[in-house]
Amino acid sequence: MSYFYIKKEEFKIHSIFLFILSLFYLIPYFWVGQLILNPHDLLDSEIVYNHIIGRIYRGDIESINLFLAGEMKWYFLKGILRPLILLYAFFETEAAYWLTDILVKLISYTCFFKLSRRLNCSVFNSALIACLFASFIDAKTLFGLGIATSPYLIYLVIKNKNLSLKHYCLLAFIGLNFDLALHMFVIPILFFVSLILCPRYQSYNFKLFFKISFVLLFFIFLSNSNLIYVQLFSEPSFRTSYFTEVPDLNLITKFKNLIITFFSIPTIKGSYFFHKLPFTLYVFSIILISLFSKNRISYLLLLVIFIILSVGFILNLEFVNSIRNNSEGLFKTLHWKYIERTLPVLYGLLFVVTSKLVIKRTKYLIYPIIFLSLIAAQIRISIVPLGKHFLSFNNLSVVERNQFRKSFHDQKYGLFIKDIIKFKENRLKYSNQSFKSLYTFKGYYNYENYKYIKSLVGDSRTISIGLDPMAAVVNDISVIDGYHTLYPLSYKLKFRKVIEKQLNYYQDLKKYYDDWGGRVYTFVSDPKIIKINFLQAKLLGAEYVISKYSISNQILLSICEKCNDSPELFLYKIKI
Repeated sequence: MSYFYIKKEEFKIHSIFLFILSLFYLIPYFWVGQLILNPHDLLDSEIVYNHIIGRIYRGDIESINLFLAGEMKWYFLKGILRPLILLYAFFETEAAYWLTDILVKLISYTCFFKLSRRLNCSVFNSALIACLFASFIDAKTLFGLGIATSPYLIYLVIKNKNLSLKHYCLLAFIGLNFDLALHMFVIPILFFVSLILCPRYQSYNFKLFFKISFVLLFFIFLSNSNLIYVQLFSEPSFRTSYFTEVPDLNLITKFKNLIITFFSIPTIKGSYFFHKLPFTLYVFSIILISLFSKNRISYLLLLVIFIILSVGFILNLEFVNSIRNNSEGLFKTLHWKYIERTLPVLYGLLFVVTSKLVIKRTKYLIYPIIFLSLIAAQIRISIVPLGKHFLSFNNLSVVERNQFRKSFHDQKYGLFIKDIIKFKENRLKYSNQSFKSLYTFKGYYNYENYKYIKSLVGDSRTISIGLDPMAAVVNDISVIDGYHTLYPLSYKLKFRKVIEKQLNYYQDLKKYYDDWGGRVYTFVSDPKIIKINFLQAKLLGAEYVISKYSISNQILLSICEKCNDSPELFLYKIKI
């Protein structure tokens, strides 16, 4: 009877914390009637790529030609060999995304709970910290399982048992769903953490670790073989011209930034300040508890955290950055800051190894902080975007935007108030995008209106002005612009001729495109300043212009204004 009683109690605990996780979806649904998400790196890119990959798996090979004038090759698409992407072949794009998001969060929760229980943490504390880990995992869920499953990989090593067929299958599945660029730091961190957590009575099983690592790496490289091919044998990608710029900061400032990262301190200017503040208090508290715990393991975990942050600190030094920019390959193009994505695992483990001390001395402090962090994590998708929208820069020109920021950062608050007034005036003068148009699938991709545009342009290619071209791609409209983190360098140079005058007018945008170039956009945010070479766009295959603004240009023939009764949708045909 006791066995079933324990299981019943465990089920109740899991139900509570899984319900807390579900608030991430329930709150925005009851608020706006739709599930909402941050558009950055999701609606404007990754979801679109997965949409295309899903179509490829359904047999529509030509869908790869929908963006960047058809100069993309299938092997430039990251994740195309990732099994989780198959959800996009069987479900509609929105449903596939949310299923992936839920699945990865459940996997991360399960993995951390299993590791915590292995380390003799109570069921309640294990579920609590697993829920926090799943809530604050620092990697977007559609980027793979690298961070989400890292606790399980540590668990396998410290369990010190021979691997069964089940384990090999799980390792294969995890490896196939690994993002090589984002999660390559997981394995070395795995080694050090498992070495630290290995019980004193148990000798470290190096053979087991290398066996796990070998299987994992084999399937990681298999899943990412197309990207390895691009790096080694394909035509040069735009990332070969990538220039990493590190702000010219003194050592004191850089050291301050190191401390900020160590404690996960959000900056006041950061849009995620309020939801990260409780998590910062949690990190600060658990670090202090670890320092006074007299626990060897907690000291070693703190050392690993410090080493991780020190690596990032060193890589941001000017002389290292200079070496990177003059080098080739991964050292130049890889975002080394991704190593910091392993920190949520380590902060969670600090709580686990000090949980007995927490219960004895600080439970009335740490538990409220953790629950506040959990609630903040679930409402961030509602509160943060709303705040960002209220103070949105989207409807301002680049010049106005920079002026607004400068007055704030220079602490010229009188000028800042004047800029706010000017900002409000511009919100009335220019188009005022609704919240749903920025943070929901239906709003962002504007299905109904783009369907109308599709009926007019057919299979012809387009270029977008003031609109995200990836929205057109999702609606099966071919474009010559777009956004991708890996595409041929030759096309970056071709498209530059289209926007050359626009870049010369805005030097910061010129730097943005030339030194990076992932976003192949027209960079028009002001209807008064449109310096696009439409003839060059025509040479790249563009027949039509989809615009947010009314454009007066002699080589553009108006097809429809306020298309489909949309006040922010204009269509033009480029005349020869």
